[in-house]
Amino acid sequence: MNLYQVEMMKVRLSTYLWAILGIFVSLLALGIMFLFLGRDVPEEGELFTSWNGLFALMTAIGFACFGVFSAVVAARVIVEEYCGKNAVVLLTYPIRRKLSLRVKCLLLISITTLSTFISNVLVMGGMYITSEIFAIEPELTVASLHKASIGEAGWYIVVLILLSSFFAGVLSSAVGVISAVAGWKKRSVMATIICSFIMICFVPNLIASSPNHFLLVLFLVSVLLSMAAYIAYQMLAKGLEKMEV
Repeated sequence: MNLYQVEMMKVRLSTYLWAILGIFVSLLALGIMFLFLGRDVPEEGELFTSWNGLFALMTAIGFACFGVFSAVVAARVIVEEYCGKNAVVLLTYPIRRKLSLRVKCLLLISITTLSTFISNVLVMGGMYITSEIFAIEPELTVASLHKASIGEAGWYIVVLILLSSFFAGVLSSAVGVISAVAGWKKRSVMATIICSFIMICFVPNLIASSPNHFLLVLFLVSVLLSMAAYIAYQMLAKGLEKMEV
């Protein structure tokens, strides 16, 4: 049995699975409501009357939800382990501390990225099926086609969904790692959650503010937050080394 399997056994996945299911159902209901809002109240704007806007909006909201979810997982897997009663016992394990931390971060990233990706894909797929059933036809802006129906640019919509879901997962994971460092420095689970709330106050607005270019925005923000998460991870690793002394 390797270290990753040991860490997996320490995590109560059933609790997180219920949370993921709750987020997915809420996002799907919200996405379907936005579809009908765009059809019945088109003057509300592009976010509700175009697929670009709807996908940008749902990706932003999905990132916000799973960003907080990632911080909760980080608080349980990392902050409580290294700042709570288990810290003394954990530091006596005959294993490399950096390896243990790396496995915990990998577990956090795996759970968050996978759950965000699957949820986002299913939500957008559910919205498309609903639009077909109720004959709702939001516009789709494609660079090479300008405005097209979803049937005329099927390849584009599939790539849009997959890439946006992947980047949303990367962003959510980065939020978890960064929040873990904030919580560790303050020795507080609450600080971990608050840090995630601060980040999701700004990033979703960037995503939803440019619906026709939101994939590019997602990519750029993912790169920046991933770099910040890597720096945060290095800070945490160095901090743990000092705890051993």
